Amino acid sequence: MHRRTHAFTLIELLVVIAIIALLVGILLPALGAARKQARTVVCSTALRGAGQGFELYATDHRELVVPSYTMTGTSGTGVPLDGWGPILDRDGYLQGAGELQLRKSPLTCPDAKDVPGLLAGQTGNDPDNPKGWMDWPCIRTGSGFAPITIPDRGLEKILRVAYWINADNPIGGVVDITPGQYFTLSVGYGPDSRGLFMEHNRLSQFIRPSTLVAAADGVYAGRQRNNRLGETNSRIGYRHPGGKGSANAVFADGHVALIDGTKFPTAIGGGVPNATVYRENANGQPTVYANPDRSLAPYAP
Repeated sequence: MHRRTHAFTLIELLVVIAIIALLVGILLPALGAARKQARTVVCSTALRGAGQGFELYATDHRELVVPSYTMTGTSGTGVPLDGWGPILDRDGYLQGAGELQLRKSPLTCPDAKDVPGLLAGQTGNDPDNPKGWMDWPCIRTGSGFAPITIPDRGLEKILRVAYWINADNPIGGVVDITPGQYFTLSVGYGPDSRGLFMEHNRLSQFIRPSTLVAAADGVYAGRQRNNRLGETNSRIGYRHPGGKGSANAVFADGHVALIDGTKFPTAIGGGVPNATVYRENANGQPTVYANPDRSLAPYAP
């Protein structure tokens, strides 16, 4: 007896291949979206850890907020700047930050680009720069920043940080100090024209901590007037899905949320009309001001 052998015909093989290709085309975008979402969650976890570090630092230092960095004078040129990341790492509030580690670090977002964002002193118009990193501790060289250790402060390793902190840091010239303006500040800056020096902020200065942005995707600190997506010298890194791009932010009460790049809060002095800045910061929305009602009172309608 002869057995008939069954095999796929060419047409059947082509149909199977077409079905597989169709399934791959359907599944790949979904897998890509899932990976992006997973990285967003990892980033939010890292920022939540930073928020816990801020809280623990304040608990151990009588409500003082960790400085964005410690400095002397006003120009900052040639003065070692420690940075909030190295301070929290040194004192054990953030664990596992390896020297010059960009990936798997509590101080960096997994979607951070391997770009020295402040290489030229500003982020400029390159959209990759705010999505990059900055090394701390460092010194200001005049045209940028150079990493440096500070052994006498117990800072003997360089840490790669890919988060921005909401700080008052008028480095580079004499600017009159407004105490408690933002989440933190550059402790030691001064004197200003009135002879004042910057001193630590305190948690008690925060009127609505659940709306006050403490830190976010990005690099360095300050320049709150240019935080929107695509603005020149913006320091916020919009690395995550949402609108045209969104950023993870940790608030002064420790919770983390995504903020759309077209809605990230700005400060008076940028391209956004003053009335708009008031409306967006003083009505329970995310704000960069520690006391938005006080800071924005002159701009109330």
